[in-house]
Formats: sequence, C-alpha cells, structure tokens
Amino acid sequence: MVALLEKREKILGQNKLYGYKPYPKQLEFHNAGATYRERMFLAGNQLGKTLSAGHEAAYHATGLYPDWWQGRRIDHANKGWVGAPSGEFVRDNAQRILFGEMMELGTGTIPKELIIGRPMMAHGTTGLIDMIRIRHVSGGTSVIKFKTYDQGREKWQGTPVDWIWPDEEPPIDIYTEALTRTNATKGFIFCTLTPLLGMSDTVMRFMGDSKSPDTHLTIMGIDDAAHISPERRATIIASYQPHEREARINGTPMLGSGRIFPIAEEEIRVDPIPIPKHWPQIGGMDFGYDHPFAAVRLAWDRDNDCIYVTAEYRVAEKTPVYHVGALRPWGNLKIPDVL
Repeated sequence: MVALLEKREKILGQNKLYGYKPYPKQLEFHNAGATYRERMFLAGNQLGKTLSAGHEAAYHATGLYPDWWQGRRIDHANKGWVGAPSGEFVRDNAQRILFGEMMELGTGTIPKELIIGRPMMAHGTTGLIDMIRIRHVSGGTSVIKFKTYDQGREKWQGTPVDWIWPDEEPPIDIYTEALTRTNATKGFIFCTLTPLLGMSDTVMRFMGDSKSPDTHLTIMGIDDAAHISPERRATIIASYQPHEREARINGTPMLGSGRIFPIAEEEIRVDPIPIPKHWPQIGGMDFGYDHPFAAVRLAWDRDNDCIYVTAEYRVAEKTPVYHVGALRPWGNLKIPDVL
C-alpha cells in the first residue's frame, strides 16, 4: 500500500497540468485571450497570478487545453518567451511553476513525458534554463526560452515568437520590444505582476483613458483567492506597510511610485514657445546617486493660470561635474532654486 501511494504521488507530481481549477478572476484573465492581443493580470502577492500564467503557457506549449478552456488556442507547435527581472527571479518563479525544481524536472505544469531531452542551460545563474523543447500534440516541437529584463532591450530582439509571458513588470521599452516579436505571428502577450512600481508607463498602457484598445486588464485581490482563510487574510494584511498594502493584497498600483498624474504625455505636451520675461520661473533639484539626481524648470503663465515644464533632467550614478555640464545649457536665468 505504501508503495502504491508513493507511486500515486509521483504520478500526480508529474501531471500538475490537469489539476488546475481557476478562480473567477483567473478564468477572466484566460478567457480574455480569445479577444485581446495584450493582457495584464494585476494581483497581490501569492494569490495565484504566476500559477495562472504558468498553466496557460503549458497549455500553449503542449496543445493540451482543458475542457473548460475558452481562451486563445494554438493548434501547432509554437515558440514562447518567458521573462522576469533577473535570472534568479525567472528560475525561482516562472521556471519552477513550469518545470519544477531542477533536480526534479517535470514536476511543474508541463508533464515530464512531454519534455524532450535535457534543457539548454543559461550562463551566469545556477540552475537557470535558457531553452527547452516540448512535445506538442500536433506532433511538432514547441520551444520555450527564458529571458531577463536586466539583459536590456537588445536581448529581446530576434526572431518572431507566438506568445510572450513577462512575469512581473517589464520596463516599457522591453515590453514594446517583446510585443513587436509577435507581429509576424499574430501572436500575443500576457503579463502577471504585483504593481509595486505604481502608475508606470507599462501599467498605464492598460489603465485610464489613454490605454491601448487591444488590451485587457484583470485585477485580483486577496478576497478573490479562496485558498486563503479569512483569519490568514487578516494576518497577511497586517504584515504589510500601509503605503504598499493595496498593491500587495489587492493588485492596486502603489502610491508614491511611477506617475503622479495618470495622464498620457501626448495630451499635455506642446511645441516649445518663447517664455515671456514677466512669467515667474522656478527651478528644483533633488540630489542623489543611486537614487537619481533630478532637476526641473517651470514657468507660470499667470494670465491663463497654466504652468509649463520647460526643462527636465534625471540621471543616476553620475558625479556633480557631469550634472553641471548637463544643466549649463539651460542658461544663466535669475530664478530661485528649490533644493
């Protein structure tokens, strides 16, 4: 009996693909794929967003869609990219969900019998997969490749892919570069993240009046996760700092980070105009090194009560001599400074 139970546990451990029962918010995220090219899943920590995307990626790579599936389907072998901020983050989260621990490859959402050969390993991070091949039900071979944001935008250039899963928020330049890789295949992208960077350019693509029309946003809070008991929810909520609580428990973009005003720049930007001498002007600087040094110059049109940002500057890890050279072209204006 013990031997049979151990065999049963081993079989179940290598067939996690078939045990996923999505919550309503997770189901909304999957179903939106049938209509929208770009999807974002904002959720608190440990609520199941990475698990959801890990199952979806497995469905696409294998072609083994469950009976309840109403999202996007791919009926042929395909190529997908999975990305995250760093190699350690990829390995410990998305890679683990898809394939399990390296010493137990095949205990993730992709069944062991569908993994072809040994994966190609990446350099620089122990245990990080670079590329792995998956057997698709069509008889072809799907490929999943892992990438990181700290590699820079150039590393996200390359051949067309069918789908891309960024796990946690990518910088906007990497996001748009990744999206470009799906143009030729008419592919799609689905992001999962806890919005600790606030109203960033990437989040803004999915929120507000300026959002792209081919995007869909799903927000999942702690009350949507049935596996967390009410008592445990109270403990989790109390453990977070007030300023980050809404982001970590309800997927609401964190205050104090990213944009202050969620307005597209195109709506407020104007061509340069000469600043009349009677308009008051003021300049501000915020000194820093790791925390970026920043400077801004403003002009106030009293008659129309309109403030113009006439110059701005922001850079990290540079010395004062560098800043002086950058700010000198602003001119020697007799204006007050705020430090």
